[in-house]
Amino acid sequence: MRIGAEVALLRCSLLSTVVVIIIVFSGSCACLAEEVERKNRTTDRLFTEMAIITGLGASNIPEGNYQPVLLIGHFGIDLKRYFRKLEDHRGTFSFFLEPQFNTVVNPSTDFEFGIGIGIQYAYPFTEKLSAYIMGSIGPHYISVITTREANGFIWSDTIGGGLYYHLTKNSAINAGYRFRHLSNGDFALPNGGINTNFAIIGYSIFFD
Repeated sequence: MRIGAEVALLRCSLLSTVVVIIIVFSGSCACLAEEVERKNRTTDRLFTEMAIITGLGASNIPEGNYQPVLLIGHFGIDLKRYFRKLEDHRGTFSFFLEPQFNTVVNPSTDFEFGIGIGIQYAYPFTEKLSAYIMGSIGPHYISVITTREANGFIWSDTIGGGLYYHLTKNSAINAGYRFRHLSNGDFALPNGGINTNFAIIGYSIFFD
């Protein structure tokens, strides 16, 4: 029981630390977002959104609970720049890259790293609030040893959605849900797959 309490305390401490980092990061980046908005000097930028995202995942494997903590960089490109038919649409279609390095706090101290390549659609309901859906796929590496899935290089398929709450025109808090499937396409055995549910939070800066 004492070990379980210590593990629970470790998880709470880790998640609290990550949330504090996001809050501090959002505060320190607010000035940058306002500067971007004031100068409006971003027409030559490749990326129209840059974000840092974190979150806690929950899944079950034969060895116990599988709980990754996400640390993701999000780099989005507004497709309106390249497809004129989208210019008059109120919503935003974007292509994105998400490099990530994730620690695993359970069943033991492991790690994941990789990149997600995907598409996102966001629709503004008000000036402050937008909803989005997303999907991505990409190569990953996992270190966990389980009878469910061979460790090493695998593929990650992710879908999800959430909300942006805009602090300014060019900055927003992002909160949402993701579902992720890890498997290797039967290139190695076992290949039972690991399905994980994530609650995520992040901070985004947008460039016009």
